Amino acid sequence: MISKDPKPEIRTVIVDDENLARKNLKELLRDYPYIHVIGEAESAAAGRDLIVKTRPDLVFLDVRMPEGSGFDLLDGVEDAPSIVFVTAYDEFAVRAFENNAFDYLLKPLDPDRLARSLERFLSVPRNRTEPMDMHCGERVCLNAGNKVAFISVMDIVAIVADKNYIRVFTTNADCFIVRSALKDWKERFPSDIFMALDRSLMINKHHVRLLTKKNRNGDVFMESIEKPFHLGRVALQRFKELMGVSEKQGLQEMSR
Repeated sequence: MISKDPKPEIRTVIVDDENLARKNLKELLRDYPYIHVIGEAESAAAGRDLIVKTRPDLVFLDVRMPEGSGFDLLDGVEDAPSIVFVTAYDEFAVRAFENNAFDYLLKPLDPDRLARSLERFLSVPRNRTEPMDMHCGERVCLNAGNKVAFISVMDIVAIVADKNYIRVFTTNADCFIVRSALKDWKERFPSDIFMALDRSLMINKHHVRLLTKKNRNGDVFMESIEKPFHLGRVALQRFKELMGVSEKQGLQEMSR
């Protein structure tokens, strides 16, 4: 439910080649009096011109349109406003967030999901573009070269940074290589479940199997991953703090 507290006006543009889709979105936005739709466009080219001319706060943007895609539109706009992609195609999610999308909504629009997106938009400064946080029940789109996988957030065991890529390990013993930065995933995933142990490793604490310690270092064994992750002194200490492990606890208790 949307709060009745006073809210700043949000100057909004809708870019979608389908007239019915624009009409449905505007109908949903009527429930939010602070949303002021200042213009519409039915193509990427027209949308680009409209955004440059009106400089809106927020743009609801389709992906597939005549005269170029939503991504083509963004390439032609300097200092782009906050973008919420609205599309029937979930395979573009990773690319959308790589382009600093604020959010990614699927058609047909879920009114509750739209409400969450708008509430989040109101909660951050206007000059920031922050992607929506991922929640435990949601799925993440992994665009891994010639295949696209949709994985439940809770089925991700660990994420490892490797130069310009990340390796995403899952409970099915799969490993997906995705061109992305680990810091983006750290910001979006629930911090009470996913632990960033250092600059290159993030693990799901619900899939920890065993911790072995040697001097001030350690090795953490994860479910469905054959080899352990080595933890240096700082990472080991952070692991113990986040897992609530004291020095007096034995390895048998840790491995349960």
